[in-house]
Amino acid sequence: MVILRLLLIAFNVAVVTYLVYRMFQVIKDPYMTQGRKALLVGAGVVLLLAPFSMFFGIMNASFIYFMIYPVAISLFLYLIREVATGS
Repeated sequence: MVILRLLLIAFNVAVVTYLVYRMFQVIKDPYMTQGRKALLVGAGVVLLLAPFSMFFGIMNASFIYFMIYPVAISLFLYLIREVATGS
């Protein structure tokens, strides 16, 4: 259980760091509309709050979290990639 918790913390640190980096890139993009920026930044903030809510005891670390969170992160990164390529 300790190893699982350490892996979860390492994964969350890496994801949070990358999400913050990509959100700053979205904010700096001059060619994107304000509505799309707001949508992407809002989604990024929700994804950033999910691990913190788990660590503060609002949400339990469960099997569903381990299944849904990586999918949500990958979909968010796909949206960001589409922004970066201009599609």
